[in-house]
Amino acid sequence: SAVLVCSVSSNKCAKTLVEHYYGVNHGQLDDGACYTPSMEVEQDHPAFAQGYFLKEAADGPEKAKCLDGTPALYYHRKGKGSGINKWFLHQQGGGWCYTEEGCVGRSKGALGSTKADKPTMALDGGYFSMDPNQNPLMYNWNVVKLRYCDGASLSGDKETPTNMSGSVLHYRGRAILDAEIKSLLIHRGMNKATDVVVSGCSAGGLATFLHCDRWASAIKQATKGVSKIACMPDSGFFLDEDRIPMYGSKMRNVYKFQESSAAGLNKACVLAHSADPEKCIFAQWVSEHIKTPTFPLQSMYDAWQTGNVLEPGADAATTNEFGKNLTGLVKSLLLRQPQHGIFLDSCHHHCGAWNGPLINKMNSSFALQEWYQKGSWALSNKGFFNQNQVYPCNGCCKAPDHFEEMITAR
Repeated sequence: SAVLVCSVSSNKCAKTLVEHYYGVNHGQLDDGACYTPSMEVEQDHPAFAQGYFLKEAADGPEKAKCLDGTPALYYHRKGKGSGINKWFLHQQGGGWCYTEEGCVGRSKGALGSTKADKPTMALDGGYFSMDPNQNPLMYNWNVVKLRYCDGASLSGDKETPTNMSGSVLHYRGRAILDAEIKSLLIHRGMNKATDVVVSGCSAGGLATFLHCDRWASAIKQATKGVSKIACMPDSGFFLDEDRIPMYGSKMRNVYKFQESSAAGLNKACVLAHSADPEKCIFAQWVSEHIKTPTFPLQSMYDAWQTGNVLEPGADAATTNEFGKNLTGLVKSLLLRQPQHGIFLDSCHHHCGAWNGPLINKMNSSFALQEWYQKGSWALSNKGFFNQNQVYPCNGCCKAPDHFEEMITAR
């Protein structure tokens, strides 16, 4: 499998993406996105995905380059049957480099470069599953894995390269995003899309919050308003807080040296927070400005945030308070707009809970389908799937044993 998700049976993956590519002492802001080995398959294999290196956009005036100057890259598995004009777009996670020295290190590995990437890969399992019992909405859609190589959730917009002790760095996340959108619309046939779900996990989940409306605007324009578009950020609702780990300050530093701009963030958020636009690199502040219907998958006790935003080893009382605060922010910011929903579970995990927790007798894949097809307005919970259990809740992470029979019978 090539899916970068963690197992729901464990609250900690064996190795994160950052740890795999850079070792334990990596100097990165590791977002906890898990590493799962990818594999290549033959072209006639159902999971086959072709890679596309965006060399023209890297060499041209757009300068859409990874940190080390290599071109951006995505992998595309074609849709089949009723899914031939439907698209699931997944933005890879992998943390951030929160200092320029850290970006030098990142540029020498797979989260800052595409120089070692293979031309094809297999995409299956989890969000990419081709099994309708595991992925009822999107099992036969086109799926795209967008590689992460800019270190700032596609927000950087610095026009000129930075020389750090002889290493040349490119902070061109915004240009990469635009190049990906353009390539998919013009060269892969997404301009004929009837349905699109934009997603991402962890740092890719943050990218989904930040750029949801940008994706939607471009797709609507290309399809002349025909396409239905929604966003599904997974474990990306990061809070703007400066406790012991100083996460807020670290991300604000990313904003500064990568020269994030209104073009690389949510424009409405930047306009609303003109006195402090750095707020708009946090999902917390962006969420209330997103217009495109959005359905996050999120733990109220996110396993990465409890250690890296809250504090390592926080006790149960402190963790419960953090969960209540996160829930309150979701309700007052994201859910103030009725088109949005959320699958907010109480399992202590970060990403990787696809079809794990059960809320209102539904796991995340069936909740997404219900919300996407009917809309928040038509649902009795108005799209707010809320597990709302006290931490720690080990039973919150997995559906009951009879659940497999229940979803198969639907």
